[in-house]
Amino acid sequence: MAPKAIYIHIPFCSSICGYCDFCKLLYDEKLAFSYLEALKKEMESCKIEKAKTIYIGGGTPSSLSLSLFEEMLSLASKYKDEDTEFTVEANPENLTDEKIDLMVKYGVNRVSMGLESTDSTLLKLMGRKHSFEDVKDAVRRIRERGISNINLDLIYAFPGETMETLKKDIDAILSFDTPHLSTYSLIIEKGTSFYVKGIKEASEDIQGDMYEYILKRFREAGYERYEVSNFAKPGFESKHNLVYWKDEEYYGFGLGASGFVDNIRYTNTRGLPSYIKGKYRLEEEEVDLEGDKSYFLITNLRLKEGFSLSSFKKRFNKDFIEAYPTYKKAVDEGLAELTETHFRPTDRGIILLDRLLLELL
Repeated sequence: MAPKAIYIHIPFCSSICGYCDFCKLLYDEKLAFSYLEALKKEMESCKIEKAKTIYIGGGTPSSLSLSLFEEMLSLASKYKDEDTEFTVEANPENLTDEKIDLMVKYGVNRVSMGLESTDSTLLKLMGRKHSFEDVKDAVRRIRERGISNINLDLIYAFPGETMETLKKDIDAILSFDTPHLSTYSLIIEKGTSFYVKGIKEASEDIQGDMYEYILKRFREAGYERYEVSNFAKPGFESKHNLVYWKDEEYYGFGLGASGFVDNIRYTNTRGLPSYIKGKYRLEEEEVDLEGDKSYFLITNLRLKEGFSLSSFKKRFNKDFIEAYPTYKKAVDEGLAELTETHFRPTDRGIILLDRLLLELL
């Protein structure tokens, strides 16, 4: 059966954030035009059925010019159905009214936007080009046009960030009352300008304290943590991202995109010249049984619900408790719990996810 989820990567950005290690490059109209032509060819090379979820990420999809933004939406919308969750990532500073109108025209029903922080000093440090007021304005305009399913991203644990700053950010992000929120502690990756500048991550203790505070505040506001970094009001969990976390197959199109199709995990080239020439794939891995089990546990145990014992047996033709008898140690240590139907992490297990996986793998 063909995958029912599609990820499309748009690598262009109007500016490069200091922490970002995603596949990205500064916007150039001619390159963007050639890129979309190559993207169309890559997508047409696969026999794609109508998708249950479509996610256009980046980079910054909203950095495209109006005409190319419409071309992107037109291309993606060919694969949507009436009930498809259709998400587009956007930055507030380049999400114009005209672009929002186009999203409505082509059936986009979910928007994910980076708030990141309300503190102007931190935003400047990140290299972000928007203000808190820009986010407020963008959310208002999106809602006015009938798109209510909005996610906002928040980054925390910056060097020098205090709990007081974090509290202001949490107050601000909760004031939007969007149905979905994502939070990520700052991670410094090689190759980013933060890494080059020698900026260091906050200590694990600080990250842990901030995460616990975020969890408490979000839960009090009616959000359920359904995945390590993701919170939603009932019924607004990201259907597309759940495909990843449940380790189901999906198409990945575009520069640097990853996919999982016909038991093959693949990663596309990060070289734009190669991609435009039609040389899409960089790596392919045919997953063996043991590797598939590992992927399954690593992704599913990020979820509050974990996984059902029946789904494990259906996929691997073996009972989970027989395949992983060390689950008992994880349960004894308070990292996980086994019910009649599910194996799932506890709150402690989600925080100590690496330790939980170590007990199993």
